Amino acid sequence: MASLTDKTYFPPLEECLTGKNTILSWKLVASALADQDGDRITSDAVSSFLRDAYVQQLLKNPSKTFEPPTSQTKADFETKTAAINVTQTPNERFNIKTIKDDAIWLSTNVNISQVAALRIVVVEFQSRPQAHLVGPLSTQDVDNIQEAAGVSDAQTSNILALLNLSTLADAETTWADFEKDATRRQRLLAHYLSERRSFMSSAESLVTFMLHSSAAMLNQETHNLRREIVKEAFEYDEFDDHSEINISLFEALIPRYFTVLQDAIKRAQTGPANVEERLLTEQINIDWTRTALTEAIHAMTVSFQILDLSGPMFTTPEIITQWYQIMNTYEFLDSISSGYDLVSELVMPLKSLVCVISLRLVNLNRSLMYLSQDIDLLDFEEPYLASSELLTIIHTAITNAANAGSPTASPVILAWSLILQEMFIGYQERAERRDVAQNARAQASFELEIQPNPSGRRNSAGSIVSIERSPYDLFLTSQSLERDNQLVEALAFAATARGQVYEVMSDMAACLGHSQLAAFSSVLGARVRAVFLELLKKSLPIVGYQNDTVSCLLAVLSGGRQYWDISPKNALSPSQEVNSVMLRDDELKENYLLQARNRYPYEFLPFVSFTRALVTGLLADSENSEWVISLLLRSPTLTLDWRSDWVNYELIYEDENINSFQLIGDLDLFDTSKVTRRRPENDEKFTIPAGTVGRFVSDSERIAILEYEHSALALLGKRLEVSLKADAYSSALPGLTDDEVAESILLLATVVRVETLRTAVTVSRAGSEAGMAILREASRALPHTKDILTVVCDLMDTIIQDDLVNIDGPRTAVLAACLQFLDAALPVCPGRVWAYMSRTALINGETRAGRLSRITGNLDMLSERCDFLSSAMKFFSNLIEIAMLGAVQRKVVRETNARSNVDANAWLGTSEKVISRVSLAIAQTAVDMVENSVTWRFPSELDRSIVVRDVVGIMQKLLSYTYNLGATGPSNTLTGYLEPAARYVLESFVTASSNSLRFQPLLATLLVAFQIPDSTLYPRRAAVVSERLLVVLDFATILLRVSNYLDLPVTNLQTPLFKSASLVARLPAIRLSFKAPAMALLSALVESAGKGNAEPPSLLGYLGPQMARSFIQIASQLDKPFDRVPESISTWKFFSTIMRNRQQWMANCLLTGKTPREALKGDGKIAALSPGSVLSTAMEKLRSIKKLPSREAIAILDFFTSAQNYWPWTIFAMQRDTSFLTDLRAYVRDLKSPSMVSRTDPREAGNQARIAAYIAETFAMQLYHLRQMRQSHKVANDVVNDLDYFLRNGVQVSGYNASLHSNFAKNFSQRYPGISIEDFKRTVLVPRDLGSQFYYALDFAESMLSYDVAWAGSRKNGFRHEMETANLNLSLVEAEITLFHAWEYLLLELSISLLPKNETVAKQMSQVAEQCLDANQRAQPPDNIFVRLAHARANLALTLLQRLADASHLPKDISKLLTSITRAINNVEDPFDKDQISYFRTLLKILFVALRGTRHSANAPAPGASTMSQSGIETSSVAVTQLILTILDRVVAQSFRSLVALVHEPTSPTTPEDLALLTAILQACLSAPGIDQCQVQILNIMAGHNVFQVATSLFSWADKLTDKSGDPIYGELSLLFLLELSAMPTIAEQLACDGLLGHLTSANLAGFMRRANVGPLADNAGAARCYSMWAKGILPLLLNMLGALGATMAPEIAYVLNQFPNLLRAAVDRFEAPGVSRTGYSPSSKSSMSTINNNSPGNGKDTSGLITLTSISEIHSLALLTRVLSALRLTNAGGQSARDIPQIVGGWEDEARQNLLENVEFWLGSRKVLRERLFPWGPREIEWRNQKPGEGAGEESKCESKLEEKAVEMLSGVAEVLGLGDGEDGA
Repeated sequence: MASLTDKTYFPPLEECLTGKNTILSWKLVASALADQDGDRITSDAVSSFLRDAYVQQLLKNPSKTFEPPTSQTKADFETKTAAINVTQTPNERFNIKTIKDDAIWLSTNVNISQVAALRIVVVEFQSRPQAHLVGPLSTQDVDNIQEAAGVSDAQTSNILALLNLSTLADAETTWADFEKDATRRQRLLAHYLSERRSFMSSAESLVTFMLHSSAAMLNQETHNLRREIVKEAFEYDEFDDHSEINISLFEALIPRYFTVLQDAIKRAQTGPANVEERLLTEQINIDWTRTALTEAIHAMTVSFQILDLSGPMFTTPEIITQWYQIMNTYEFLDSISSGYDLVSELVMPLKSLVCVISLRLVNLNRSLMYLSQDIDLLDFEEPYLASSELLTIIHTAITNAANAGSPTASPVILAWSLILQEMFIGYQERAERRDVAQNARAQASFELEIQPNPSGRRNSAGSIVSIERSPYDLFLTSQSLERDNQLVEALAFAATARGQVYEVMSDMAACLGHSQLAAFSSVLGARVRAVFLELLKKSLPIVGYQNDTVSCLLAVLSGGRQYWDISPKNALSPSQEVNSVMLRDDELKENYLLQARNRYPYEFLPFVSFTRALVTGLLADSENSEWVISLLLRSPTLTLDWRSDWVNYELIYEDENINSFQLIGDLDLFDTSKVTRRRPENDEKFTIPAGTVGRFVSDSERIAILEYEHSALALLGKRLEVSLKADAYSSALPGLTDDEVAESILLLATVVRVETLRTAVTVSRAGSEAGMAILREASRALPHTKDILTVVCDLMDTIIQDDLVNIDGPRTAVLAACLQFLDAALPVCPGRVWAYMSRTALINGETRAGRLSRITGNLDMLSERCDFLSSAMKFFSNLIEIAMLGAVQRKVVRETNARSNVDANAWLGTSEKVISRVSLAIAQTAVDMVENSVTWRFPSELDRSIVVRDVVGIMQKLLSYTYNLGATGPSNTLTGYLEPAARYVLESFVTASSNSLRFQPLLATLLVAFQIPDSTLYPRRAAVVSERLLVVLDFATILLRVSNYLDLPVTNLQTPLFKSASLVARLPAIRLSFKAPAMALLSALVESAGKGNAEPPSLLGYLGPQMARSFIQIASQLDKPFDRVPESISTWKFFSTIMRNRQQWMANCLLTGKTPREALKGDGKIAALSPGSVLSTAMEKLRSIKKLPSREAIAILDFFTSAQNYWPWTIFAMQRDTSFLTDLRAYVRDLKSPSMVSRTDPREAGNQARIAAYIAETFAMQLYHLRQMRQSHKVANDVVNDLDYFLRNGVQVSGYNASLHSNFAKNFSQRYPGISIEDFKRTVLVPRDLGSQFYYALDFAESMLSYDVAWAGSRKNGFRHEMETANLNLSLVEAEITLFHAWEYLLLELSISLLPKNETVAKQMSQVAEQCLDANQRAQPPDNIFVRLAHARANLALTLLQRLADASHLPKDISKLLTSITRAINNVEDPFDKDQISYFRTLLKILFVALRGTRHSANAPAPGASTMSQSGIETSSVAVTQLILTILDRVVAQSFRSLVALVHEPTSPTTPEDLALLTAILQACLSAPGIDQCQVQILNIMAGHNVFQVATSLFSWADKLTDKSGDPIYGELSLLFLLELSAMPTIAEQLACDGLLGHLTSANLAGFMRRANVGPLADNAGAARCYSMWAKGILPLLLNMLGALGATMAPEIAYVLNQFPNLLRAAVDRFEAPGVSRTGYSPSSKSSMSTINNNSPGNGKDTSGLITLTSISEIHSLALLTRVLSALRLTNAGGQSARDIPQIVGGWEDEARQNLLENVEFWLGSRKVLRERLFPWGPREIEWRNQKPGEGAGEESKCESKLEEKAVEMLSGVAEVLGLGDGEDGA
């Protein structure tokens, strides 16, 4: 066989020290095995560890784990620490010399092998951050805690009492002490002891895991692991899913673990004798003893479990010998005791196991059967009773214990006395038989003595000596027990004296039970307690049925289990449950349970207590549970104290002398005739009929038992009613005491709860028929106006309203029992319970204060009051829970109020107003309890933890249930009735009136977490404290989140939480389960602080650098070594929150791996990354992104993108190693389409799309920042080659399943009238993750709707499946939308980086633009998110086409693009609706960009194209022309008419910009090549839509359609539109024929234009607009008409011009040359230019002498008009005489134009003056002023800006026109 390697148990040292590998300590293994969830045990690390052969060898030979050093272990140590295996040079991570020295020191001091010591040293090395965080608090921490608690409050001392303030020091001193060698070695000792405890705990847990299939059957994965471990460790693979393991495989472990036990006891006695004296502390001494005893306990539990499953056979003599020799040596460990709590709490578990194993080994039941010769031994069975030597060993150990008065051994002594008694009886019987045989032989010998013996040999076969000789005779003889049994009697008396043995077993049963103080798991405790049943059964014939035995059996059966412990998750299987074991034993049932039943109700408590204890534990055992309940339903007898006045009977069977009798008259148990005249109803009577037979069982006390079958439940209900109104009945039964009342109500509560849970899958199925049947049965004998619920409520009201002095312990117990009964009835008839709570005086009412706080108001919280308070809080919590569960059921019932449903629904008649009022009272009570819990003195800190856990849990539920659901406000949701209560809780903690008393229990909870002992026992005690902490963390988290959700100020909560942050940050070091909730609280705290405008408090500042470093080191480990995905995700989310919420110092710590102080000590660069930083970890994980689970990859990428987005320097720090970018591109390259993946795995499809979105965002941010450094080109080129996934899936959101959502909503509303599926919409209270809980709150729906069979469906195809499918579908949609936006950012960055040179990205941009337009044409869901998506797509298409147009890269064939655009436009149903107009504008802009950009594109056809290409171009041109005509018809003309119609409506969403946009499109259309050939078609289109009349009408109305400033902008817009149309001669002619000029000059605006204040820089908006209409509209329009019609139109045009003499004169005067100075204004005017430029014309500034481009354009148009008119006048063209064309006045006469020419030439010659006077009008001209002139301007132009360049160009044109002579005019 190959030698075993410890590579898994102890990985390579180098890897462990550098952090590449994490050593799996035994403490981690033990915690994983004890984990109820089972997710850690199935992790790769733990499962590989447990399957490792070396580890299994250690578990099978536990002494080898910490064996003493040998030469071989020394050689192994040298090998592991050799230079070839680990770096010998000291570095910043570790110093190998220190590691080796520590290992050798530890090996020497505790006598373990060097390798084992080295492993412990490495464990300590890897867990130093945890050790630091769980260390002492610093003075800074204590100061913050005091401030958070409220320094002025007296209660602060109660909180600080939890702290060790004796060794306080500041943070620096604490850290320096932590780093000392002595401190480190003390930690090594602590780790050594912890590892020893954890190893034995792991061994016990693993044996339990392998032996008990129920523990392993959490899921199939754990079962497979169990099977593999057993197969590899014991080579056994012959059991299926339901069978047990062959226990014989494990029996060899027992002697080895007994050896461990013996060694542990020795070490407990000797103590740490070899450890250096200077390092020993009191705590180490305590831990040393505690560790040894803990190992002893676990060694015994391993042994017991094997013995327990070995069956009833005798154990091998060797094991028994070894055990009893140990017991004899150490006196049954009865001498072990300690004054320290941590040690003393181990004494009872230790002694219990000693006692039980001793009992199991003597095997009382089988021994007695063997001695009485009632069994046949198996072939391999070897009874210890056959060995005199072994019997002597056992007897010696037990008698020595008896002589020493050992309480621990008293059950063993009693069992041994029974065995000795049976031996004695057997010996005496054989002695008698020998005497008889001897007499018979003597007689026979006398008769035959004359006969000779022929053989000559004596036959000894029948000799007296050998007859029936027993193997134990020699033992009896040696101990002088063969003739005298006084010693046996003495032993029995010593054990049973004063009931000692039963007290001992009762105490042990409590330790082995189900209470919070139970030392073991439920399975182990139940199996151990079952051993006591044998002793109780076999001792009963001798001891008898008495109070001690009954009480002891009750303790064994219940194990301290109470009503609140009844839960399906706590139920044991029938093979493990001790109650089931008892009920399978006929002897036990007959001697105890049926005996108690026969004495009932004369002896009331035994039978009631027995049935309650039994039913409590039979939740998973239906057969026995039904049997016990049948006893209550059909009791055959009734035992009474026979009164002397009962004479209606006669004696029968007198000759048999059995005291039998028969009733000769009816006997009413509850007679009302003697006390009231009211005649009872039939159902009220409880009458024993005449003829009933009975007998007297006692002559002295006249106790009679009647053969009267009755219902014990009905009788119980009647007796409770009688106890309530004792004066109304003459009862044959005595009144119930308070204890009996409490026990009766508890029995009813227990039976109802067990039956409800047993017959229903979940508690949410209100109206359980089984529970209701119990209530009906208990109410059967009550008046028809009452039932058992009414009786219990009346009992409770009676006590509550009593004087507080009278509410003592028993009556408080009755109150607690009543609350438990109400809780049991809650799921059965919730409406009744809520109705009672609305009127009870226990809680606050509308006009009264509740009495709960008065009942529990004393400072000393006695145990009864504590139980009552705990019951009240649990009941209140369940009230809130059931109110949430019935939310749908109540509303649906209200809608379908049919008679058939009256009895079917338990919520009928319950108003939400009642629930709201009661919930508010519960909230007030909870807040009051929280405040008082600080001052109350509880019996123990555990009791305080239970109360705080439950109270805070109520408040947490209220907030969670109220604010997690609903699409509208919290008051209108399904749980809106809880909103007042939730608001009260919220305001109690976040408003300014909240005091520190309410925060102190939360703060105390954080401190209590540090008091959790590092114990492998008492799991429930640790669970209670853990649950308290977890619920407080959740409550604080949801307080912050709800406050942010409702925009409430949270400073009063933030401040103490920040001061407590150091405690929260330490929690992950205590337990791994605290990590995620602690980080969630810190995340909520940081997020809440980051939302304000002020600088948020620094988390790092409150933690301090040392603690922050340790905290980050723990957090950065993620979930190593278990690597569970949910835990890793929660950590990454915390990191992301830090990144996004202005926590700059903490963010730097995460990103660099160093605190600011550490970073500055190095090279001074905080931005340098270290290998252990979180950012480095993220980059390392992204290199293997394909192997990561999708959910974890999303969380990592979220952190990664947040780091880049909020901390840009990280991008530059990443440039040292960008290989992860290649892996990200490779991941995207291999992705399949979401639509394809969603067919098989919709969850994964959404996750992949989300990952792709993050990757696109990562690339976009990389390009953005690299572009600032001009280094983006290479990365951009690489990215462009891997964009196929984005090109295919980046735009189209194809995942939305419209039919699924519509049908789901429709069917849901039909099934649940009055409920909308939107009611289950999850709010943004908690960030939503993709998956089955994304949109609809499936968890809440599961709770609220599980009562309905349609929810789950017969084949799991119900509404639950549909909701989950809908959530997954919406997750996919969300991911695809996010993918679109990320793709948008990436594509825009690529366009900036690569255009105009890269043709590939240009094609991709064009492709995406068309995809956007095509996607918008498809049918879109009506949801707002899809409307916004369509707008986003349109905006992206616009941006892309604009950039392509700017880069001259629009596609050659524009027809396809135009087709997509026009289809998208035509697809808009109501373009001018307020919801659609923004989208429509975007589409119009896209159309304009496409039309205008095509003419300037580099892809436009060249003039000299080949013939072949020319034909294609012509074909394309025809198609484009047709498209343009369509655009003019369906877009321009139609939209223009609609817009003008909407202009008159005051609520219209249209703006003047819409008309300007249409005008721009019109201009672009008319500029298209070849469109001039279609003038007639365009004319017909415009005429068909009556565009000319509409535009003219708009101009005429423009003076009425002004804004507040009086700006008639629509006049200009109408003119510009007509101007564009007039550019076509055919249309210009039509306009002239329509009398356009007459309409214009007759309009009101024409009158405004004639005013003197009209000018380009007028101080009035209307006057400025009139000038703009004149210069930009009328003059160019006149030019177009004159050009189209020539001389025919000349007179009318001249006439029109002369109607505006002021404008004509002002145009000439505006360009008059300045005076002699050639400046015309003071130098100071220069400084005012900027002021003028940045203000409107109406700002009151002096604008005389300024020139604008518009004014230059004006004189240019006038110069052309006057020049043409002059020419026409001279040539008499068109048959017109000169006098028909009037002379233009106002300085434009023929002779006056020369003056204007001189002025223009002056401006052209005086550039400096022109530059100073040139005024930019509008944003575009301001931009031109800041731009340099074009490339063609050259040096000769002397222009300094683009604005000046344009002005000079236009002035040159004016000069050219004015400078033409008459001859030239004629030409």
